[in-house]
Amino acid sequence: MGIWSRLVGAASSDVPAELVVVVDRESVSMGDDARTHRRELRVPAGSLVSDVVERSSPDVRAQGWSWVAVVDGTVVAVWSVDHGVALLVPDGPLTAPDPSGVVQVRFRYLGQLDPAWLHARLAEGAPLDQDALDAEYAPTARAVLERERREREASTTVRLLGPTSVRALERLGAVVDLHSDELCRFDVGGVAWHVELRDTMTVVFGRGHRSPLASLRPVGLAERWVLAALAVDRRVADGLDPLPDAPVRARAEPVDLMVAGRARAVEGSSGAAVAQLADAGDVGPLDLVLGRDLDEVVALFGLAGPGA
Repeated sequence: MGIWSRLVGAASSDVPAELVVVVDRESVSMGDDARTHRRELRVPAGSLVSDVVERSSPDVRAQGWSWVAVVDGTVVAVWSVDHGVALLVPDGPLTAPDPSGVVQVRFRYLGQLDPAWLHARLAEGAPLDQDALDAEYAPTARAVLERERREREASTTVRLLGPTSVRALERLGAVVDLHSDELCRFDVGGVAWHVELRDTMTVVFGRGHRSPLASLRPVGLAERWVLAALAVDRRVADGLDPLPDAPVRARAEPVDLMVAGRARAVEGSSGAAVAQLADAGDVGPLDLVLGRDLDEVVALFGLAGPGA
């Protein structure tokens, strides 16, 4: 039996006056699992498939997010804030699979796959396999993201890291590839680093790791820590002691510290400054920069002049 004949049928004397549409959706995050998404709608018999999908559409409405509507086990549409209902079956009056008048509508979350692209692929007969679709779309997603980042870089003169920091990083061998108000991407000796502002936290990737090395607040603290972490890496590579000879500043700067997912008590913590580090080896650079401004950190590592 085809999609059309399963979903759309001619009116008959045993068709109920209204349909009970039982709607559910997949969760978009772990916290979203805390409450049920199941609800019921009552729609007149003969309502169009497109109207029912629109009326039952998910309450999570973020641009660029794709949902697939599955009615009684049949994939019927892609729904998104961007494009609304994009049907994969002919439109027409929706009927229940039995005289009860109950129709099951479930929305599957396909993440940030472009809704128009997803609709085109499903219309071409691609299976509803999220892993396969994600893998197929990945090159396009990377290209779109890169274009957006380049456009943002060109549209503003504001930069995430200040000129003093950038000059010091360049003296450590950094080659800046992209720098906007929310992202600084650079390469050090063939190793990519990525410093990105996400809400109030500055997230740092580097050393070839896929997961973040650190997440810090405010930006100034992140800027100093990145410089110190790279400088320490250079010192170790040169056979020097990791940290320069400089005293740790007592009570220098209250900070809430978490290392490898575990909180560490720091006297005077206020919550205003936050440092989340993946590796205990990066606590040393943090201790060094606390209570010191950027110029002091630059001077400590001998990065103040072009000959340093």
